[in-house]
Amino acid sequence: MSYCQNYDFEINTIVKFLREIKAKKVLLQIPEGLQLCAPDIIRSVKSILEDIEIVLSQNPSFGSCLVDDWGAQELGAEAIVHIGHVEYRYYKPKLPTLFIRGAYQGIDRDNIIELLLQVCKQHSAKAPICVGTTAQHMVEIQRFIKEVKDCEILYKGVALGCAPINPNECSTVVIIAGGRFHCIAQALYNIASRGFVNTLCIDPYTGSLWNPEKDVRKVLNVRLWKVREVFEAHKWLIIDGFYGQHRPHLIANLIEKLRRLGKEYLVTKALRISRDLLDNIGAENFDAIVIAACPHIALDLADYRKPVITIGEAIMALDQDMSRYIYPW
Repeated sequence: MSYCQNYDFEINTIVKFLREIKAKKVLLQIPEGLQLCAPDIIRSVKSILEDIEIVLSQNPSFGSCLVDDWGAQELGAEAIVHIGHVEYRYYKPKLPTLFIRGAYQGIDRDNIIELLLQVCKQHSAKAPICVGTTAQHMVEIQRFIKEVKDCEILYKGVALGCAPINPNECSTVVIIAGGRFHCIAQALYNIASRGFVNTLCIDPYTGSLWNPEKDVRKVLNVRLWKVREVFEAHKWLIIDGFYGQHRPHLIANLIEKLRRLGKEYLVTKALRISRDLLDNIGAENFDAIVIAACPHIALDLADYRKPVITIGEAIMALDQDMSRYIYPW
């Protein structure tokens, strides 16, 4: 089986959607890790809808917070097909948009159930075990959970880096996702919620169960050091995002605090935030850099030469309050 055959792109669903809205031109948006599958997807759709024009967006697609509305409108597209995520709760695209989760078909049912049973044995408590996952696995995980009878497991939905699942009433939160970010973000959120809830991680691609506690403590120590570094910061750079990463209310609250404290600030807007972007704007001229767009960016730039922090961390610094870690905001 080829790499792309591991994922269900729901070609028939895409065709039905495009027929219903009578689209002649559509923008296709896929995460970077799946873009190599775009030619196959386009070929499959056009084998049924021969006259449709499909253009691939290569703007960032790290989540459904970045549905490429403006790109589609500039193109003159009538619709967007966004693959890899479910709709973001804080942003509704202006154009008709179909979300295809891109279900991973190589998930090992028996392995996932066995790992959940291990969690049941290790964390037996009165409160239930709660499970969150990503769009690629959400339907399958809900089905697997029903087969685990040894303890009470609640499915809590899709876990996002900026919107982790609510850990209330949970003894343990299990995040089933590839990579490390979703699980570490959930653990940081659990700490911020003061719920004293255990966090465990299952990687459906490697079939492993791991405890992020040591990693999270390292990350948290770095984050708290970044906060302390900017206690006396005077010049602040605030980087806002686009689409669902545009957070005007949070930025307005931050600016109000900065003004009240007599700080200098500059607000910028960027679709893709990187080290090069910070270098180009002259990061050395600022004491603190606040990422309003996505908390993952601040964590990823932990080793940048200037403190790069989230909005929640900026609030901690301006209030000079280290008593409670704020994540994400």
